[in-house]
Amino acid sequence: MHPRSLLALALAPLALGAAAPSAPDPWEQASLGLFKDAHNAFATATAADRETRFGQAVTLINLQPKTEANLDRAAEILRSLAAPSAAPATDDLALSARYFLGRIAQVHRRPPNLAEAKRIYRELAELDTRHPLAQRAVVHLALIELFEPGLPVATVRELHESFARRADRLTDPAAIRDFNLVLGDAAIRFELGDAIALRHLAAADQAGIARSTTQADTLLRIAELARRIGDSGTATAYYRRFLDENRRDPRRLTVMDRLAALGADVSAKSLPTSGHGES
Repeated sequence: MHPRSLLALALAPLALGAAAPSAPDPWEQASLGLFKDAHNAFATATAADRETRFGQAVTLINLQPKTEANLDRAAEILRSLAAPSAAPATDDLALSARYFLGRIAQVHRRPPNLAEAKRIYRELAELDTRHPLAQRAVVHLALIELFEPGLPVATVRELHESFARRADRLTDPAAIRDFNLVLGDAAIRFELGDAIALRHLAAADQAGIARSTTQADTLLRIAELARRIGDSGTATAYYRRFLDENRRDPRRLTVMDRLAALGADVSAKSLPTSGHGES
């Protein structure tokens, strides 16, 4: 998460009118994937404030080629930012630093240090804060723990029920979406119950899924789960929505067969068409 709003940066030139263009902003460079340029800007900045050091760490994580030395240096900076002596434990940069320490352990180390990632994410999750990265830590914790290889299904079920009780404490839409996608996937994979999977996937859909392929798959999974538990109304509504929102998907014919089997009208007038030139 960027410490400063990229939206505010984008709007700033409008307020300045005809002012001369300023030097490239390293946060904007980082958001565009220009990590080397952004890191160089942070590394040569005259001010060594906490925000600049955070920028140094985040760009070090993403520099290519990825090296253990860069990850070690990034972790060192992040630990200093997260230290209680540096700022309160719930300070925005401290929480962000702790989150990225978890990401280093989970994603960037080879091999991943999942035990360390879980420890960090669990500490963030226990803060019960509205900070979006702390809430995203709950998502990563669920992903790691629910899909740990070799767990008995009974253990997965207990973990799933424990995580599900956290749902009402999440307020960030992206965290709500991804949290419910993870729990829905786990419910399907470990056969924890179609109604349970349906509830979580529907909550993810309600939170808003931006990626079109994930959205299409989720609509179909919800429809199929509803059909299997005998909720024909929900199944019909989601099948129709899939057809309306995915006009070129090769699964349309299968969906129309499903609708016909449910007794729904599948005449040309009642269904969206896969007309040419539509996006």
